Amino acid sequence: MEHVIAIAAGLVLRTVIDFLTNDDHRLTSTLIGLWEGIMLSHFLQKNPRDSNDAYLALATRFAIDFMLTSSVFRFALTGVWTVVG
Repeated sequence: MEHVIAIAAGLVLRTVIDFLTNDDHRLTSTLIGLWEGIMLSHFLQKNPRDSNDAYLALATRFAIDFMLTSSVFRFALTGVWTVVG
């Protein structure tokens, strides 16, 4: 259930950040990527034995984000910042 809430929160966060940054892909990708990295780290530390759910939730948010924006640049930049976060 936590992962479903995390997916919803991640999608709402993407919408809010897109609105506040006027679709600046570099800033949006940086903020979202850092958030995703922090959330992934949180869920992996909370339940290290069952990490598949955390990665599945991350992949779901990335897939939905890519389908909505169709931007390979934003997708790649968000992935890089997720690793940093």
